[in-house]
Amino acid sequence: MGYYDIDDILADSVEIPCKFQHDIPGLGYLENNPGKPVKKNAKLELPLWLARILAIIDGDTNEGELNQDEESVPFVELLTPDMFSPKVINAIKADPTSLDLHAINSYFYALALKWISLFSDREFADIVTTLLLERSQAINNHASSVSVEFKSSLDSVRGTQVTAGASNAAASMFLLTLDEFEKKVYKKSHESYKETKKWMFEK
Repeated sequence: MGYYDIDDILADSVEIPCKFQHDIPGLGYLENNPGKPVKKNAKLELPLWLARILAIIDGDTNEGELNQDEESVPFVELLTPDMFSPKVINAIKADPTSLDLHAINSYFYALALKWISLFSDREFADIVTTLLLERSQAINNHASSVSVEFKSSLDSVRGTQVTAGASNAAASMFLLTLDEFEKKVYKKSHESYKETKKWMFEK
C-alpha cells in the first residue's frame, strides 16, 4: 500500500490492546490520571502504528542496568485483539461466508496482514488465506449478477428493452458484511462483468 493510502492510514489507527512492561512517567493521562505514571502491567489500547513501535523499542534505556545474559524488554507487549480471538477464528473455520467482517472490523484484512507480519504467524496466515478464497467465490457470484440495459437495432424498432440479471435481498445482506478490501474486490468484479455483458450484447 502507498504512503497516502487512506485505508492503510485508517487501519493503522485501529486501537490494539497492550500491556506495559515498565513504569512510564507522565503517561497517566492515558488512564485518566494526568501527571501520574503508567504502571507496569497496566493494560491499555493504543493505535497500531504506535503500539508496534513500542513493542519493538527497548524499554531499558540504561544499558548499564542489564547484564549480558539478560534480554531487553520492550515498552509494551501486544495482546491479541478481539477481532483475532479464538471465537472469531472458530467462526472463520466453521463458515467463512456467513461471517460479518464489517461488524468485526471494517479493515479486517489490512489488520490481519499487519498482525501476521509482526508475529510471522504462519497458521493465522493460512486461516486468513482460506477466508479470502472462500469469500471471494461468494463475492464473485454476487458480482456476476449484474443488470445491463442495451438496445439492439431490432429492439429500437420494437421499442423494447432487455434487462439481464437482477439483485435480491440475500445479495444485499451479504454485501453489508464485506470489509473495505472486499468492497474493492466486489466493485472491480462487478464493473468487469457489467462491461463484459454490455460488450457481448452490443456486439
